[in-house]
Amino acid sequence: MSEQTQILICGGGPTGLLLGIYLAKEKIPFLLLEKKESRAQHSKSIGIHPPSLLLLKDAEVLDDVLRSGNKITAGRAFVGSKDTGTISFDDLEHDYPFIITLSQSITENLLEQKLLELAPNAFRKGCEITEVKQKKESVLATLSSGEQINCEYLVGCDGKHSEIRKQAGIDFLGGSYPDTYIMGDFEDTVGKRNEAQVFLCPDGLIESFPHGQNLRRWVLKTDHFIQEPNAVSLAQKAKERTGTAPDAETCSMISSFKVERKMAESFYKGRIILAGDAAHLVSPIGGQGMNLGWLDAAFLAKLFPEILNPKKPRPSLLNSYEYNRRRAAFTAAQRAEFNMKTGRAFSASPLSLWMKKLQVKIMLKPPARGILLKKFTMDGLD
Repeated sequence: MSEQTQILICGGGPTGLLLGIYLAKEKIPFLLLEKKESRAQHSKSIGIHPPSLLLLKDAEVLDDVLRSGNKITAGRAFVGSKDTGTISFDDLEHDYPFIITLSQSITENLLEQKLLELAPNAFRKGCEITEVKQKKESVLATLSSGEQINCEYLVGCDGKHSEIRKQAGIDFLGGSYPDTYIMGDFEDTVGKRNEAQVFLCPDGLIESFPHGQNLRRWVLKTDHFIQEPNAVSLAQKAKERTGTAPDAETCSMISSFKVERKMAESFYKGRIILAGDAAHLVSPIGGQGMNLGWLDAAFLAKLFPEILNPKKPRPSLLNSYEYNRRRAAFTAAQRAEFNMKTGRAFSASPLSLWMKKLQVKIMLKPPARGILLKKFTMDGLD
């Protein structure tokens, strides 16, 4: 069997779903394929930053996201267990000067509902692309079922292990940092639902973010990768470093992760285009990955009406996508690296603690505060 569409999207995660919604609103024919039959409930990304809130408004899912998520309007910094100061998002010049925290699985469900409302037959699960062949005016994708889909453009939104990137012969350049972490979701016993809390401790960073209706995510820096993390150990380490800890019995998710920084050698090749983690991978400390993918999708969707116009110079349009999104990904990676380095372990000597407190206090005062606020909320990456 064979089928024809203008745009074929591979990957039904946040980036692919938002791109599908934007194409549906533009009345551009497309198909979105996801190889998994069911959506993973493991919560990966929880932070939705101000630039993304504008995109979700355009996609007509913002109201649902605001109802389901938790609004963070300030960040509080600690050195060890000592409160060192806060930064308010009220100073951010934006229509939505706050961050919404919400489990990625819920965010994806809301996007999927909107996509099915706009294009009920365009999203297919259990469909895996196994081979891609480029022609002069089209791309032929073969599925594991044997079905073939002919499209004008194929967009790979299929994550860091992207099969589309591999099929296109595009290298994924970069490597790993030595930094490792464990994270877990627990019932919120801290309160202060409008605050993100960051603890800079001699043994390494701890982050504490409320999200959803009554959850709190804890992220802890570790000195090595922990193969099988457990909630009791996470709670004990949090207690030792900060004096406060989650209730281990309420843990609903826990995992370990390493940190990588990678970027595709090219964001497009012929009629194959990459977006999201398929194109770039940044440190998750700071929560920029999902948002960066959404910004890719929005930029690409606005270009597609011109790209599909045979009278327009296609290479120059795709070059503009490459330049803009590569530059944004580089900036995001630099910001994430700054966050990560700031949270690394340091000496517990009185002098080191005093210097760390001084560093944080300087960062929370003008003019450094304005720079920090932009870094924390992804301002300027759109």
